[in-house]
Amino acid sequence: MEADLAEDLLRTLTRAHAIPGAQLTVLRAGRSLSLATGVRRTGVADPVTTETAFALGSVTKAFTATLVGQLVADGELEWDDPVADYVAEFDNAVDEAFSEITLRHLLSHTGGLVADHETDDVAETSLARYTASVSAATRTLHRPGSCFSYANSGYNILGRTVEAVTDMKWQAALANLVLRPLGIDPVFVHDAPGGQRALAQCHTVRPGENRSATPVGLFLPPSWAPAGGLAGSADDLAALATLLLGTHPDAAELLPEEQRTEMCARTPEADAFGMADAWGLGLAHHVSPDGVWLGHDGTVDGGTAHLRFRPADGTVVALTTNATTGTAMWAELVDALRERGVPVGDHRPLAATTPPLSAGPGRLDGDYRNGDTVFRVRTAESGVPVLTDATGLVADLTVHEDLTFTARRTDTDVAPYTGRFVTDRASGEIHLMQLGGRAARRTAAP
Repeated sequence: MEADLAEDLLRTLTRAHAIPGAQLTVLRAGRSLSLATGVRRTGVADPVTTETAFALGSVTKAFTATLVGQLVADGELEWDDPVADYVAEFDNAVDEAFSEITLRHLLSHTGGLVADHETDDVAETSLARYTASVSAATRTLHRPGSCFSYANSGYNILGRTVEAVTDMKWQAALANLVLRPLGIDPVFVHDAPGGQRALAQCHTVRPGENRSATPVGLFLPPSWAPAGGLAGSADDLAALATLLLGTHPDAAELLPEEQRTEMCARTPEADAFGMADAWGLGLAHHVSPDGVWLGHDGTVDGGTAHLRFRPADGTVVALTTNATTGTAMWAELVDALRERGVPVGDHRPLAATTPPLSAGPGRLDGDYRNGDTVFRVRTAESGVPVLTDATGLVADLTVHEDLTFTARRTDTDVAPYTGRFVTDRASGEIHLMQLGGRAARRTAAP
């Protein structure tokens, strides 16, 4: 892809989505393309450069997973060891199933942990106290290793595991073992302002014809740093990809092939319905017309980050933005790149392949819980199942014979989204609902 065409595409898309600033990096066929456009903060003449750091959100997880892989290579950790072998905070868990949770489970989001556990003190910085809070206050959603449910809490516990075996804070371990060896100047979203490297301001974009971006603050509890607290550039994301691909000049030393292969392999139990086509150890799998792409997406309050790389030929694509509309821009960028001969993998939910459920929708009724989030499913007099929650969500469900469903909100005008109900293998009864990659455990039936 020619540099001038790519630069024009980047500027066109950022304008169309009212995004103040963005970066795009493409590595392909031995060539490197690194672009930046716009400003760090709307209304201020402070241009984004290829060195500007953006909040990476959940792409942080790919870095944390890489750090764990390094410690496995060094013999400090083992993929299938129980986490309880390394963190004493699991000793007082209220759920015996915590003793079965392994590092592999946490890395592949199959540990059954609640998605977004928060401590009583949102300013808590101790990962040890955070881990103790998770084990003392929550129960597993399902048997560890049996199902996929995206969990920020699991990656925060991985950060605590890193601290336990390295005797370093997660930030220091990541900076010293992963970032600096890759040539990345470390930036974390909780760092004090005024560092040497500029950090892009987050923005929210108002809907409507005259869309405009408004600066917003980033809310992320410090104890969530291992799941989403890193900042960096599109070039930094590409550097991580070269390590995982094995094309970085120091790849063999930083992360041996055995661990790279293990991280990139598909985890059979990690059926990431609604988020990706599959999942590995810290990496999502996305099927494209020319094969599988690996990577991760990140969304924060006012910013997005996206990383894809293709093991078959080493192609890498990375995008960072400083606005909430970055996710929509990424989808358009993927389509535009495909038209230009770079068929980037990206998960798009498929249409249902089975007919609508013809009888017995009432068996779906119940309360479904993931931590403090509770969904209610009730069948209306019309026979249509209705999904609600405490935030004001009201959605009619079209459920199919395979128990997948389309939820169409009636309380606001947004595009429909997909989910599914999951039956217990032993009893055949519905025990989970998956929505947005997260599972909610059925806790009550009316």
